[in-house]
Amino acid sequence: MNKSSDEARVWATRLVYLVGGALYIIGAQEVYYTGAGSMKTFLPPLPYFLGMMMAVLLPPVDGGRGSPSGKEQKDLKAAGARVDKLLMRIAGLEATGYLMTYLGIAYAGSTIYTIVYGSMSLVVALVRWLITKKTVSRTQLLGMVIAVFGIFSTAIDGLNSSNSASIELGVLFTLLGCFAYATEYVFLEEALSILPPQTVLFQMGKYCTAMFFVLFITIGLPHHKAWIEDQVKAHHGRMEVVLLLYTLLVPCSFLKNYAWLGVIKGDGAVATGLMQGCRSCLTFAMSAMLFCSPTTTNQCYTTTKGFATLLVVAGTLIYSFAQPETPTKPKTPPFSPSSASGIV
Repeated sequence: MNKSSDEARVWATRLVYLVGGALYIIGAQEVYYTGAGSMKTFLPPLPYFLGMMMAVLLPPVDGGRGSPSGKEQKDLKAAGARVDKLLMRIAGLEATGYLMTYLGIAYAGSTIYTIVYGSMSLVVALVRWLITKKTVSRTQLLGMVIAVFGIFSTAIDGLNSSNSASIELGVLFTLLGCFAYATEYVFLEEALSILPPQTVLFQMGKYCTAMFFVLFITIGLPHHKAWIEDQVKAHHGRMEVVLLLYTLLVPCSFLKNYAWLGVIKGDGAVATGLMQGCRSCLTFAMSAMLFCSPTTTNQCYTTTKGFATLLVVAGTLIYSFAQPETPTKPKTPPFSPSSASGIV
């Protein structure tokens, strides 16, 4: 495969990640507006993590790896318990990040949520430096700053009309989610260096689906009439539409998460944080077309948000084409099958 084909596939993966992620958020938002998206039922996370488990249906992401070699299989078998702990840690961070950011949207609203979540790339860089001591070049840092500034500017004109107490709680939840996701991204880089992408994605989906399914069966299902059916009726919705939306969320989640691992494998954790920022701007644009109304003005696309989109795209391009700093001394990865003190 030639270089141009490789580059085309990389950009296609990024596009699928952006569009798939935005479609999932839009779909989940519609579920919330129908009254069937209360997190106390523990139902909203299920289609998201079921989509992760569908990773085995497609061949490896370009730039990823297929089945481990014979020597790698022996190393993985010898380090089986430590690898399992790493995957469970990643799944726990993914579940925590999902819950925290979902609550961030619920309490602060999508506009304020996007402001805080726009700091994801910087949070990833901070966590990455703390864990692996990897650095980014000055040009990459410039791209990050431009993108983050663009995302922060998307909601400046809506701050004064928001409830301060709710915002503070939402900001706290979103920040907690950012740190959970940032830590997960760094660990994912290590997991993908020793495991095929499908294995990582399937295991994450398996652990998280099992956890939220048990919570739904024990907590949400016994109250499904009051917490789901009655709420849907109160919002003038239909259960048939809700079931269709939840069903469609599964393939949207699959496309987003499958491409997400390809982005992480090819671009690294910090670049993935920037892609999250681009997805936020794309979500704003789609939300404006579908949900903007006098009662949901925070969903409306303004000139400020349009300018912010240009800044985010510019920052992402600067980061993508910049060369990373060359380390002066090679470092041993903190997690590897042959490391005796890696996963604890």
